[in-house]
Amino acid sequence: MADWISIILLILCGIAFIIIELIFVPGVTVLGILGLVALIGGVAMSFTSFGRQTGYLILAGTLVFSILALVYSLRAGTWQKFALKSSIDSRVNENEKSELRVGMEGKSISDLRPMGTAEFLDKLYEVQTNGNYLEAGNTVEIANLSDNKIIVKSI
Repeated sequence: MADWISIILLILCGIAFIIIELIFVPGVTVLGILGLVALIGGVAMSFTSFGRQTGYLILAGTLVFSILALVYSLRAGTWQKFALKSSIDSRVNENEKSELRVGMEGKSISDLRPMGTAEFLDKLYEVQTNGNYLEAGNTVEIANLSDNKIIVKSI
């Protein structure tokens, strides 16, 4: 009885590891290799414990069960519980940009390499330069406002 339990557990764990590998973990990782080793170990144990005829039956059953489990797990509706259904559709500085005007002066809070943070009208904004590096604490001026981007230059 202990042999049957060991064989069934090895085969089920092997199939579970392979399905987890295929669906959740990209690439070939330890889970896929462990799953394959467990499947081969379970089938090999059936051959050594119960002979060729039972071993071939368990091999055929393992192949059929593996294919059915794989097909079921890859169906579109199976993993809907795990799928992300919400999306982020907001943008940086989307509503706050209307207060800003070209030519306004502010202060860089972080290093601008070329992107960083600057303060205008006591609010922090994500800004970028035209490719120049500016250290934190420099006075900057808004050179351009376009496509929710605030382009600044050093004064």
